[in-house]
Amino acid sequence: MKKIVVLMLTLFIFSLQACKDALEVNVEKTFMEQGKTSSEIGFGGIILTLYPGGRADILYGGDIVYRGTYKIKGSKLEVKEEGNVTKFKVISDTELRYENNRILKLQNR
Repeated sequence: MKKIVVLMLTLFIFSLQACKDALEVNVEKTFMEQGKTSSEIGFGGIILTLYPGGRADILYGGDIVYRGTYKIKGSKLEVKEEGNVTKFKVISDTELRYENNRILKLQNR
């Protein structure tokens, strides 16, 4: 009986940990797409800046930065701006994934 209680308690604690957001934003964090040279970033790389309080800036490529908001639920990050929703998967607190194989890494540590 004692083993069952310990097992159930362990599973409960593990389930609470799994629900925790994979990324916390308590300071400004800028993620930059990897695999692009500095001359290409302005034309093809995504740059995402997250601010405490839910505000976000996103540059899809080019020279227009869109202001929006973000929400984090577990390992999912959604950025909303001007009616668009861009989804990222949180790999770690320093890495995001976009469209399965595009990787963004934290730049300001």
